[in-house]
Amino acid sequence: MLLLVGLVTVVPVGFVLVASFNDAGPTDIWAWGVQGWLSSFTSGRTLLAVGYSFLLALRAPFGALVGALFAWLLVRVKIPAAGLIEFGLWVAFFLPTLSVAVGWTLLLDPHYGLINQATLALPFVHRAVFNIYSVAGILWVHLTLTTIPVMVMLLAPALRQLDASFEEAATMSGAGRLQTLRRVVFPLIAPAVFTAVVAGFIRGLEAFEVEQFLGTPAGIQVYATRIYDLIGFSPPQFSQAMALSSVFLIILLGLAWTYQWKADSFAHATVLGRGARFTPVQAGRWRYLASGLLLAFLLIGVALPCAFLVLGSFMRLFGFFTIANPFSLAGWQAVLRTAGFAVALRNSVVLGTSVGILGVALYGLLAWVLARGRITGRRAVSILVWLPWAVPGILLGISLLWIFLAVPGLKLLYGSMGALVIGLLIQNMPFATQILRSAVGQVGLELEEAGRTSGAAWLRIYWRILLPIIAPTLVSVFVLIFVTSIRDISTTVLLSGASSQPLSILMLNYATSGNTSAASAVGVVLSLLAVGIAVIARARGLRLGVSA
Repeated sequence: MLLLVGLVTVVPVGFVLVASFNDAGPTDIWAWGVQGWLSSFTSGRTLLAVGYSFLLALRAPFGALVGALFAWLLVRVKIPAAGLIEFGLWVAFFLPTLSVAVGWTLLLDPHYGLINQATLALPFVHRAVFNIYSVAGILWVHLTLTTIPVMVMLLAPALRQLDASFEEAATMSGAGRLQTLRRVVFPLIAPAVFTAVVAGFIRGLEAFEVEQFLGTPAGIQVYATRIYDLIGFSPPQFSQAMALSSVFLIILLGLAWTYQWKADSFAHATVLGRGARFTPVQAGRWRYLASGLLLAFLLIGVALPCAFLVLGSFMRLFGFFTIANPFSLAGWQAVLRTAGFAVALRNSVVLGTSVGILGVALYGLLAWVLARGRITGRRAVSILVWLPWAVPGILLGISLLWIFLAVPGLKLLYGSMGALVIGLLIQNMPFATQILRSAVGQVGLELEEAGRTSGAAWLRIYWRILLPIIAPTLVSVFVLIFVTSIRDISTTVLLSGASSQPLSILMLNYATSGNTSAASAVGVVLSLLAVGIAVIARARGLRLGVSA
């Protein structure tokens, strides 16, 4: 296990570390030095980018707090339209953030945004009130589309597996709603919350698309966009980019060690062998207020930019509402008539399904080993699982590309779907494995011991007892992997070829060439694909969870 996990994690990360001391780049592998480190961390732009990265990554703990409250209201309290609200949060995460950020520009651009134009009509307003090209704008897009929705998706299964007797015991002891939530519910789901915070913080450090699109006009650079710029220089500054990534590798190792130390200390089993009830608690009239606030969050944060995303795909000149005949089908015609569109659509479906199925199977076994196994080196394996997140997607793509071209027998993978599947399996390993590990840890050991007492082998116990219990989490992880795979840009942009290009790369090509309407159209198609798969998978997952 240590060898296998190390092979797919240490090798790409090791290439980054070694390349950080190569001043000449790939053209001369023997040109060793420390100039890349010196140049990188004596640059004011690099230091400012690191500061912005940590500032924007702090959305993770805030998002986890809000997401945990949202999940508790949706799962443990009977509020109106809970199913609709939860699915709306799923949809928010499924939407490609780059495309929806384009929709927000039609609303909050300081020059042509409709909301700003409306506020300028007020007598006491003399300049644009909102600016999407700012730290606040970047945080808003991430919180509404990714951070809070994904926290709800990851924490809801943990709350669904929380025995109602725990809350009933607190109520019988005289505790109120808030006290029960603070002293009982949150401590019991602390492993899942902690995992979500650590994973969200790390993902926040390497976020790329939104920061590149909204931060560049305002001169805001973060860790990933700074690396992208260093690689885009002529000649490329590979050593500086690798040195910057190496520093974040050290930070990740510290976070992984902290996670390992804390996860083992406060893990709690919330599904026990004595029988359990998972009925939600009753609420008073305030449930209508809670439901209304959640619906307002969805309408403003998700539905509004999505509507303008669709509207933007029909615009003749993007952002110009006042010209004659502002709407046209030219953007959609450019997309649908492109010969590569059907190929890209097929590639996205194959890519998401392959990575999702293989990921759930492999990560599930790995999660069981980390949560239940007593193998030598288990802690080392747990730390190694986090390593792929130390490398931004663009650098992971470079390292894998170098490996495919340098290792005999692997050149056939260059530009193929196999290369994309391998890259995305490595990229998705940290969060998927840790979420499944938390789910396995919530299942009481006596359930597996009962299976062994009945004469069942390990594989039968794993297949017939453990997997049905954690089925909702398995489905959540599959959908997460599917969505992140079909919309990924940074990891796949260097590994894809003409025949393996997915929709996300096609959308990037339209956006970078200035055809924003066509890019919006591809984003709509990509969103519909993700939401359609999510409807089927989530409905099936909920049935499995109920029957289990």
